[in-house]
Amino acid sequence: PHTLIAGSTGSGKSVLMQNIILGIACTNTPDQAKIVLIDPKLGVDYFAFEGLPHLQDGIIDDQDNAIIKLNELVGEMNRRYTVLKENKVSNIFDLNKKPNATERLPFLWIIHDEFAEWMMTEQYADAVSDVVGRLGVKARAAGISLVFAAQRPDANVMPMQLRANLGNRLVLRVDGEGTSEIALGEKGAERLLGKGHLAAKLEGEQSLIFAQVPFVDSNFLAETVALLISAS
Repeated sequence: PHTLIAGSTGSGKSVLMQNIILGIACTNTPDQAKIVLIDPKLGVDYFAFEGLPHLQDGIIDDQDNAIIKLNELVGEMNRRYTVLKENKVSNIFDLNKKPNATERLPFLWIIHDEFAEWMMTEQYADAVSDVVGRLGVKARAAGISLVFAAQRPDANVMPMQLRANLGNRLVLRVDGEGTSEIALGEKGAERLLGKGHLAAKLEGEQSLIFAQVPFVDSNFLAETVALLISAS
């Protein structure tokens, strides 16, 4: 599913993002899942993942390279639909289960941290809104999932159409009711406890789900990534 993550400084957002990357890498081989990681903060929270075989192109920390990569993913999505058509299946799940499939496709995760920082730039905002709009409509069946994170996904940096394409919401403590209403769709996230206390609004669920992000310290992170690298 396409997901929006929000949380203020100290809420545990970076640890949640690290958990998501670890969860993908620990449960899939590099042939089964690949990650595109974009981070305007020069990857300072993700140094431990350098060398992770699932990470395509390392950590993308430049606007121009990010725009190029996002546009390439639109092309990859369209190519994948051609593969689905050739194999007479409607989605990646059926394709990868088909014994005589012409191609096995890995799942692609586009994880974009602190996107609001670059959305203040008109060129980036236009490119991202267009690409995410196109990917949001039909990328899931092709095995491409978007995870966008920001401290404050305010309306001026995240248009309503863009938010609508990110149906799942994982929201940590935010700085006010207004931010909670934008990120979660209702008040309440401003009263979370911080340090990984999370409210989730998931597609298909009628009510909020409250959870605690598992804490990952730097030693555990480094050891786990080293094991994943050696296993590949």
